[in-house]
Amino acid sequence: MKKTLSFLTALIALCTAVSCNSDSKKEPSLPMNEAVYNEEGKPVITVGTMGYIDPLFNDHLNKPKDFEIKIVDYTSGIEADYSSQESENQYYAAINNALNTALLSGEAPDIICTNVADMQNLDRKGVLTDLYPLMDKGNALTREEFLPCVLEGLEVEGRMPAIMEGYHIYTAMAKTKFIPKEYENWTAADAMSFYEKYEGQMDFYESTANTDLAGFMLKIEGLNSIDHRNAVCDFGTSFRDSLQFCLDNPVKVIPPPNFEFADDQTMNDYSNDQMTRGLNDTQLVFDLIINGLDSQLGQHTYGFFNKEDITFVGYPSENGTGTFIRSANPLYAITEQCGNKEAAWELLSAVIIHQKKLEPHMSDGTRGVPVLKEQLQRDYDRPSNYNNSINNGFMWNWNNIGDEEFITQEYKDMLYEYILSVPANPYFYNWDLKNIIDEEVEYALNGDRSADDTAYILNDRIGTYLSEKS
Repeated sequence: MKKTLSFLTALIALCTAVSCNSDSKKEPSLPMNEAVYNEEGKPVITVGTMGYIDPLFNDHLNKPKDFEIKIVDYTSGIEADYSSQESENQYYAAINNALNTALLSGEAPDIICTNVADMQNLDRKGVLTDLYPLMDKGNALTREEFLPCVLEGLEVEGRMPAIMEGYHIYTAMAKTKFIPKEYENWTAADAMSFYEKYEGQMDFYESTANTDLAGFMLKIEGLNSIDHRNAVCDFGTSFRDSLQFCLDNPVKVIPPPNFEFADDQTMNDYSNDQMTRGLNDTQLVFDLIINGLDSQLGQHTYGFFNKEDITFVGYPSENGTGTFIRSANPLYAITEQCGNKEAAWELLSAVIIHQKKLEPHMSDGTRGVPVLKEQLQRDYDRPSNYNNSINNGFMWNWNNIGDEEFITQEYKDMLYEYILSVPANPYFYNWDLKNIIDEEVEYALNGDRSADDTAYILNDRIGTYLSEKS
């Protein structure tokens, strides 16, 4: 009992001992670590993780030799239980409690590796160091070496609380001959207008489930209704109008064949239809995930659309967001308590710079779009004999396997510039909140409630969620 009371006291202290005023520099009143060196004079850096750690830290051949790295896994000794939402919440709460205890007991890690939501909460509590001053010292990676879109996306009120190694871009596209370039990052009203324009001529979007259209129309607009920084939400007119449009235009579901029982010809016909919808103009808008400037991106744009120009319409939003990104791996941050911040930043810089060697026969999009200018330029220039290279020849006509073409310089430059135009903000897309939105929207699509009622319930549920997390 005494131990429980002691922990609760510590947890309350963490929430109250730090400044939460976003208009001033945060000065957490937490015990500071001292700089530690081993017998060889190398800095000892402690890396705290919530279960994931970059393989480089355990790669004895390639990991940085100028440091002694100690890894603390805050999931250690905590039994994972995903049998129910309540037990899953308790599991993650126990992990966060272990980290909070370390922060308060003088055993804080120098570097924290965790997911976006947890990193956002840690930043609100004032326990993360602004990385900009460390970049500006010039001892490791500097601001000038990062893509401007990465700095723009990661910056929080003028500070850089965390960093990532790579990311994936989620967007939507259509042929420019159907939707002109001026509709890039279109609004819900624009999408509705083009839906009506081409209704009866082609499918607007995929139609394998009754939630498909709502999934497209509300993918960003729902999250745009949430202000994470101020922990408030407002599912107002824009969200309700988009949901009402989906209710008024139910998806004519064409389910895919049963993969287990369908014969080969049925499966081949289905696969051919899916792969040639852009080629044959049977669908207007398509999802696109950009894992890097690589052969896959060339195939899914230049190849999929038969070399025709495309418009990145994105997902409908009133503020022109259009796209979102997800970090390829958890984020990294340096704690305010770290006793050797310069060495910690040198270590993180080494992690970001390091990438496993890509052989010509390999294809690897797992790390996503790189965050450094030099790395993206390397992808841009990679020779055509690499399978993963955007300069590699690929099938452009899915109906004719014998044909192979190389992407044009103009088209490649267009894709490159698009990547640079997307702010790499990993904090926007919160899967917990998205799941809540999807759950309530599905009730509406099934006829169980109106758009107005759905908005009211979401304001209540997500408002409560934000209040509990803030």
